[in-house]
Amino acid sequence: MASSSSTPGKPAPFSRELIEKEIEHLKKRRGVRSAQETDRAYGKGLIALAVVCLLWLYAMDPFFFSYNRGDAIRVYLYLHNYGSDAKAKAVATCGLLQPSEVAQLNRRTGSFQDYFNGTGPAEGKAAELTAYMDQLNALHEGRYESLSVVNKLRYFLFVKTGLTPPIRWQVLNSSID
Repeated sequence: MASSSSTPGKPAPFSRELIEKEIEHLKKRRGVRSAQETDRAYGKGLIALAVVCLLWLYAMDPFFFSYNRGDAIRVYLYLHNYGSDAKAKAVATCGLLQPSEVAQLNRRTGSFQDYFNGTGPAEGKAAELTAYMDQLNALHEGRYESLSVVNKLRYFLFVKTGLTPPIRWQVLNSSID
């Protein structure tokens, strides 16, 4: 005799058949009965990760620019006072510093020897900074052949489609004063 809540073709809520299925499931020691829900969660997670990566690729230059700008100030002060003026001028003209800021740095006095252990590391850092700005300028000018792998990807994703990534945000840049 079937209970009044069961419908024909469906087992009763506490039938032996359903209980045995539950016991078999518990013996398998799996966390979920169907992996379909976790597949959807992985898919959503991958889509969210892809969106975050695209946003980072678009907006990473202002953060790197600000970081490198602080290094450019130290490199310029060290090289201008203790090293090669040609290398200092290369740092000043690469685009990390404005001409008015370079004039302010030229008037600055003090001991800048603590910034680097000799002119070799300072000149190496100056070369890194100018290479960074060369890559950034090549990206914005569309010189594809001279771009790095990441900047080639950014070129196809953004510059070619008309979404030019920003170079600097004044909020992130430290002041010279």
